Amino acid sequence: MSEKTVNLESTIDRFLTSIPAGYYTIANVEGLKKQLKNPQTLLVDVREPSEYKSGHIPDAINIPLQTLAQNLEQIPQDRPVVLYCSAGYRAAMGVMTLHLLGYDNVQGFPPSFAGWKTAGEAIASS
Repeated sequence: MSEKTVNLESTIDRFLTSIPAGYYTIANVEGLKKQLKNPQTLLVDVREPSEYKSGHIPDAINIPLQTLAQNLEQIPQDRPVVLYCSAGYRAAMGVMTLHLLGYDNVQGFPPSFAGWKTAGEAIASS
């Protein structure tokens, strides 16, 4: 194994062991509604534009997961940011990506759009 590989593994290990309980998540719809009462919170839908247009959580902006790194200027580091997708997988990848890039203000919403819709909450479309 090269020194570079060992350093990368060691960096990843430090990062993974630093993840706090709760894994940067908002676990339920009520938790997200409470967080959204803070007007500083930015809600980001990381689904594809067609998914976003067919229905999204009100006031969410759309930054597809694959374009997160190209859109960092839209993601503040000094206020709360919550990511969601359709089922939780893409949001989790986005949260981990942003944390690796130094964002410590980002959380995911694992119930995602499906959980929000199932709970009967308002849905916006554009």
